Amino acid sequence: MTEPNSRLKALLSLIDMSLENQRSILIELNSLLADCTQDLFDLGIKFENAGLLEKLLIQIIKHNLSIATLSKGSYIKIRENELMMDDLTAVYSIARLQIETFVNLSYLFFLEFEISQELRISIYKIQGLNQQISLTSKHSKKFEPVAKMRNELAEELKKLRNLSEFKLASKKEKTKYTKPRYARLKKPDEIYDMIKIGDLSKTHSLYSNHIHSEYISIRQLNSAIQNTEQISNSISTVIILCSRITSLVITNFTSKYEIENNSFSKKSDILGEKIDALNKMYGK
Repeated sequence: MTEPNSRLKALLSLIDMSLENQRSILIELNSLLADCTQDLFDLGIKFENAGLLEKLLIQIIKHNLSIATLSKGSYIKIRENELMMDDLTAVYSIARLQIETFVNLSYLFFLEFEISQELRISIYKIQGLNQQISLTSKHSKKFEPVAKMRNELAEELKKLRNLSEFKLASKKEKTKYTKPRYARLKKPDEIYDMIKIGDLSKTHSLYSNHIHSEYISIRQLNSAIQNTEQISNSISTVIILCSRITSLVITNFTSKYEIENNSFSKKSDILGEKIDALNKMYGK
């Protein structure tokens, strides 16, 4: 198949906004990401925090699977009649998680900027452990799960204090590092600019609003019952976002860890063109 034909077929597929087609594209991308993730293990690629990278990649894969499943809807039987139900709130909820996972993955592993990767990951872990430990105040420090977390925190703090950036930091900065309020040292808007996926902040806020506002969810449910096509279009839009995220993750991941010549190289020409097109979509 010639390259122009592959590109044309890829573009025609991407502009087909039907839910079934967009779901098919996401599933195809997700399978490729899963294969590329498996390459890390098969090739014996080892580095510090490889386990964290793998967990974040698996989160991306699982979120895609959940959204693909939810997009098919489900039936409920009411007085011998079957009614199709689409849970758009659940789709938005997982899409919001997908955005957050993508931001964390990019911030911790893919982006290059003035803060070292070691410091970023250390702060990310310390903030998470502090948050989790704070929820266990009613348990004894010797309670096994609590003790395990506290030991892990102590180990992370030890690693942090050995970093040159920590040693050169001011007293105020050291306090910010050992007791971080946030998991990231960069604001989301700054990270969006570096990711080159366009502005995700409004999309994230929209999904958050649907999740946290009971009234908006109720209005949405009423709309879903009255206009199923509108709901299908909304879910299709979410799936396109997840495809864009997955495409960028595949590209950044395989490039960063130099595994383009494995599963990534075996993708079809059409899928390769889809990835190129998705990566350019709304990018800065």
